[in-house]
Amino acid sequence: MGISEARDLEAVRAGFTRWLRAARPDAPDFSVAPVGQPATGLSSETLLIDVDWSAGRSSEQDEIRESLVARLPPAGDGLFPDYDLAAQGRVQEIVAAAGLPAVVPLAVELDPGWLGAPFLLMPRVAGRVVRNDKPFLRTGWLAESDAADQSRLHEGFLDLLAGIHRIDVDAAELGFLPGASARPGATLAGELERWRRYLAWAAEGDAPAVFGDALRWCGDRLPDPEPPASLLWGDVQLGNILVGEDMTITAVLDFEMASVGPCELDLAWHLVLHQMTVDRCGGDLPGFPDRTATIEAYRSRLDRDLRDLKWFEVFAALRSGAIMVRAARLLARLGIDDSWLTAGNPTVTLLADLIAG
Repeated sequence: MGISEARDLEAVRAGFTRWLRAARPDAPDFSVAPVGQPATGLSSETLLIDVDWSAGRSSEQDEIRESLVARLPPAGDGLFPDYDLAAQGRVQEIVAAAGLPAVVPLAVELDPGWLGAPFLLMPRVAGRVVRNDKPFLRTGWLAESDAADQSRLHEGFLDLLAGIHRIDVDAAELGFLPGASARPGATLAGELERWRRYLAWAAEGDAPAVFGDALRWCGDRLPDPEPPASLLWGDVQLGNILVGEDMTITAVLDFEMASVGPCELDLAWHLVLHQMTVDRCGGDLPGFPDRTATIEAYRSRLDRDLRDLKWFEVFAALRSGAIMVRAARLLARLGIDDSWLTAGNPTVTLLADLIAG
């Protein structure tokens, strides 16, 4: 949820009821249950909406319920300056068309008059969530699973990521995404500049010095030649999938950071974020391979070399840290001490270690 406002869920329910009547004028009578909100944060909001289409029917056998998910920009200030729901919805359609478990949107409503903000409407998909706001390597259903099941999930996760990266970027017509219009070989320079601007906006002119050092480090060492471009998921982490009881991935979620660029951007993001989780938890899951084995397993799926991974990991730590800077500034507006940003922050520490090594 945005930092400054709480969304009125009863107003959302009433607004969605009006929208649904307008969107499906020939539909039978229905009622909308109170809207659920599974979690709050600083990024896009997820709302759970149940529609009962059995209103006025005579028997329980006629009961028809539709479970939906609405994704909205944060109600107040968020982690990003813009939230392009239409772009997110289009990426989900492209990924689903490739035979991958993305959720095809039912609607993209850009008029904020219905719910107070634009929204992306999707069918709800069954599956368990890896709660990355908790030490999921130590507690919860994944940690309690046996090593074989953990390994099965990790293999499926790499299969999913490789599947996204194998999508034909030309056939998919990805011109609406960041990085798609860059001339060949200049995508990373453009990405670096985009995140330089983001950091200036996020930090409000007061970023820790290590970020300036990292920007210079990356600028001085841009990979040459640049790896080929792929469709990028953006926020590659276990917390952005749904998992079935059999450890298969039932849905891939959260494309708000989707772009076009070398697949190493996605792989390094996953490696860096997962390593920080491992460090925080004091060890990895017994069924998960180590960093070297993960890289080799991923390389074999794409059947090409993965070069300059250190550069991509520095850039991943830089981007992750820039988002943390934004979060710290938003929390500071609530009077919450933001000294954690520089005092032992794992992302800042990792970034400093990477550029010093």
